[in-house]
Amino acid sequence: MTVETLEMELKKQILQPIYVLYGEETFLLENCVNKIKKIFGNKIDGINYIMLDETSANNIISEMDTPAFGFEKKLIIIKKPELLKRGSKLKNLQEKLNQYIEQNIEHIKQNILLVFIEEKIDKLKITSTFEKYGAVCNFEKLKPTEIVKRLKVICIQYGVEVNEKDLSYLIDIAGTSMTNLINEIRKLIE
Repeated sequence: MTVETLEMELKKQILQPIYVLYGEETFLLENCVNKIKKIFGNKIDGINYIMLDETSANNIISEMDTPAFGFEKKLIIIKKPELLKRGSKLKNLQEKLNQYIEQNIEHIKQNILLVFIEEKIDKLKITSTFEKYGAVCNFEKLKPTEIVKRLKVICIQYGVEVNEKDLSYLIDIAGTSMTNLINEIRKLIE
C-alpha cells in the first residue's frame, strides 16, 4: 500500500486489522500512527491500548488473547521489535505469530487492531500474511518536489502563504527531514 492510499483510507476513517508501517520518513509515519490512534478512539493503557517493543514483543500473542475488558477492541502497537527481518532473534515468534494470525484472523478483525512500526523489513512469510490481511506501507524518504507539495498544505493549515521557490530554499537550508522542516516553519511563524 502506498502512503497516499493509507492517508486516504485514514481520512475516510477506514481501519485495517493489521498495519506494518516502516521506512525513513518518520514524520509521516508517526502522523499516520497518530491518525490510527485517533480513529481507534478511547484508549486505556493496559486495558485496550498496549505498547510493546523489542523487549516485550514476545508478549504479543498473549496480549492478543487477552480481551479488552469493557471495550470492543484492543489496539496493540509494537514499536521496532525487529520482528520482520531475516535472521531476527525473534524467528520463533515470527513463525508462531504467522500461524496465530492465519488461524485467528476473524478474531483479530473483530477484536484487535495491530500496528507494527519498524525501520526496515524483509520479505518473509509473515510479511506476506500481513499484506494478505492488512496493510504494509513503506514511508520512503520524500523527493524535494513531494516535500514542497506537502509543506504547502501544512503552511496553509498554519495560515501561512508561501510559494514553491521559498519552500525549495527552506529545503536547501534545513534538509529533507519533514520534522526539521515543520520545526523551521513553526519558528518562522512565531
